[in-house]
Parts: sequence; C-alpha cells; structure tokens
Amino acid sequence: MLKYINDELTSMEEAEFFELVSDPAELKRLRAIAEKLDITGTASLELAQPKADDILSDILGFAREPDLAEALPGDGADGKAGKKRSYRRIAAAAIVCGLVLGGGWLWRFSRPSGNTASKIAQNLVIQDAMPGHTGAVLTLSTGKTYLLDTAANGLISPGIRKADQALNVTADAGVYEATLETPYGSVQQLVLSDGTKVWLNAGSTLHFPSAFRGPQRRVELNGEAYFEVVHNEKQPFVVVAGADVIQDLGTHFDVNAYCDEPSVKTTLLEGSVRIGAFTLSPGQQYQNGKISRVNAGNSIAWVSGFFHFENADLYSVMRELGRWYNVDVRYEGQMGTQKFEGDLQRSLKLSQVLKLIAGMGIHYTLNGQVLTIRS
Repeated sequence: MLKYINDELTSMEEAEFFELVSDPAELKRLRAIAEKLDITGTASLELAQPKADDILSDILGFAREPDLAEALPGDGADGKAGKKRSYRRIAAAAIVCGLVLGGGWLWRFSRPSGNTASKIAQNLVIQDAMPGHTGAVLTLSTGKTYLLDTAANGLISPGIRKADQALNVTADAGVYEATLETPYGSVQQLVLSDGTKVWLNAGSTLHFPSAFRGPQRRVELNGEAYFEVVHNEKQPFVVVAGADVIQDLGTHFDVNAYCDEPSVKTTLLEGSVRIGAFTLSPGQQYQNGKISRVNAGNSIAWVSGFFHFENADLYSVMRELGRWYNVDVRYEGQMGTQKFEGDLQRSLKLSQVLKLIAGMGIHYTLNGQVLTIRS
C-alpha cells in the first residue's frame, strides 16, 4: 500500500494491487493494515493537491462523511461567518481502499477486468477541459453590458459594485432591469438590493430589477440558483422558474430549472416556501405537483464545489458535467443503464472526473470542448 502511495509500484505490482482491492476480503485486510500503519491519522490529503488527484484518479472513487452539517454556503459578501459545507479530508488509506473510514457514502465503482479493462484503456484525452470559475455577463436595460470575469473590484456602474466573488446591487441609482447570465463553465454570487443572496450555477440566467418598488420582489430564473432570502411580509420575494411561481415565506432554497432537465425542482433548506397550493417544509422538494422528502443539503453541493449524484443515469451526469466544463457531449451507440452515486470535486479537470467514472464502464474521447461517449 505504501509503495502505491509513493508511486513505487511496477506495472505488474500495480495490477496485483488492483486485484487485491477488488476482493472485499482483501480490501478489509488492507484497511486493517492501514490503520496499524497509522496512515489514516497522519497522511490525510486534500484532493486539490496534485498528489491526491493522481491517487484519486487511479483508484476511481471517494466519498464524504455522512454526519456532517447540511451544506450551506457562507455569507461571503458581508464577511459574516455562515454555515459551511465541511467535507472531510480523505485519508490516504481511504483513497487507496476506495471507501470512507467510518462508513457512509461511497462512490460506487467496480474495477474493470478483461474486455472492459481493454476498452477503458482505449479512452482518449486529446485536449483536457478545465473546471469552471467565477464569472458572468451582466446586461442592463440601459443597453450596457459588463463582463464580470475581467472587471476589476469596485464600482462598475452606478449602484453596482463588484467585490471579489460577489456582485452587489444597491437601490440608490434609480430603477432599471438587469440580467445576470453565467455561461457554461461559470458561477456567480449576487447580492440583490434587498440584501437577498443568490448563487447562480453554470448555464443560468437571472432577471431582476435594481430596486424592488412594487407589491412583490419578483425575479425570473432559467437554470439553477440557490437563494437566501431576506424576509419581508409586506413585500414577498417571488421566483418565477418555468411554470412554477415560488413565494418565499422566510427561506433558504434551491431551484433547478434548466431547460434540458425533465422538470423544475425546488428544494427547501430553511424556512418555508409556497408553490401554488403547496407549502414546503425544510428537507422537502417540490417537483411536478408532488412533494418528497430529500436530503436538502445535497441539492446545493454545487455551491460548495462538489457534484452530488444520487441514483443518476448517464445522461443526467453528463448534462451536469457538460454545463460545468463547457463541453458538447455527444453519444455514439446505445448507452448503458448504469446508475451513479457519490460526490466529486468540481475543482478536478474533466479528464480526472472521466477517469473516476470510467470504472462504471464509460468509454470516451475528450478533445477540448467535445466529449464523445461511446457504448
């Protein structure tokens, strides 16, 4: 195990090692050895580190601790300490064994063998795709457009100020309409003039006024956004997403309303929201006229830099990867019925993510902005 971590295995030894970790009995024995060597206590690695990335990609999986607090981003713009999604550091032994110490979620994979291993060996990366970043395009009803990726911190227009990762809007420069668009490969935080905080996911558009003057504070969403609303009974906050009209009743909630997804999903983390005749409580999700109980924190894993997949099919996984890495996903042949579960860091390069999920029998060619999935 230590030779693997230190890149000291020959190709033959590496093959033998993977045979071992594919056997549940041997995997259990390796874990016991790791604990005796105290690897788990002393060699914890952040996945962002190059070494951890390499090991992670080779092993094809990692997971998160199950009993951490639900995912809520920090307050960011005003500097106050907010709730954070806190993902456990992955111990070297856990990476090697492909499991989470202490139980919990597991990125489910099987080490391929025989013909499948041969096909995966044919997977090709011609040009890699990098992960997304903070940035958006702001368009005002006055006709002015601002590219936030390159805009410097400070006042970029009357009533609009950029501060590191966030865009802050104030109501002291008249009333105008604005559209904030995050292209594929970008995310953006926005603080509206009423103090409501919005995190906009990749490939999303939010239309909003610079100041809320009417009986409602109304915004329109296409894509996905997480809202932390400043409650005001006299002027309710309303999100229009597709056919759904979501009214805040003192709320933190996520709305997934991408045009290429089957339906709009609204997930409540805190407070209450009303959608038509339905009222949601924390931990509930509304979709197509039905309410279900979910782990609400998983819905905003993206805010804290993670993909979360739960019983997800190949197409839904690839839609999410396509938006974040700004790639055109194409398919050749009949796709399988694999289901994916687990969390993956959005800071990984696309080639690393593909290598992680290749253990599920995914065959691909990646050439910059074109990703071809083959049967």
